[in-house]
Amino acid sequence: MSMRYLSAIGFVFAAASALFAQQPAPARQANPTPGCTATPAQLEANRTLVMQFFRTSGAARVALADPGYKQHNPAFKKRAQTNKVSDYEEFKTTFLAQAAAPPAAPAPGPQPPAGNPFEIVTAECDIVTVVHRTSRPDPAADPGTFYEAFTFDTFRVKDGKLVEHWDSAVIPPPAGR
Repeated sequence: MSMRYLSAIGFVFAAASALFAQQPAPARQANPTPGCTATPAQLEANRTLVMQFFRTSGAARVALADPGYKQHNPAFKKRAQTNKVSDYEEFKTTFLAQAAAPPAAPAPGPQPPAGNPFEIVTAECDIVTVVHRTSRPDPAADPGTFYEAFTFDTFRVKDGKLVEHWDSAVIPPPAGR
């Protein structure tokens, strides 16, 4: 390569470096989601609403959901389709029935360690995600041996109501499979 060619390349790189060095870094937005206008107070209200969902049951829990509630949990969706009801109606039926049922007795045998089930709670715009920490029996170890696992619930909040939900649930296989 000629010296003139290398000098030209060096000049281009030097000019580009000077140009980029003069550009201010883009300002970090408080809410990076396009179109997001949630204030810190709205984010906290959304977070509080979702945490209330986990701290209540029955009619109090049902009151947190909007009648247009959309469910992405496949087990709930399957029950709603089987029963030919809306996602909201399935939500309402499930949580009212759970509240009416007597408390379940602990399973026999070793119990998992107690812990904080809400590991992380984040709120951004109209979305709140809760990461739950749980302990599950280790099938490859002695009974009473548990491992730490994480699941999540994500809700969309609108006008102070839960309007949409996603989680890590799967449809369980039929018994015996």
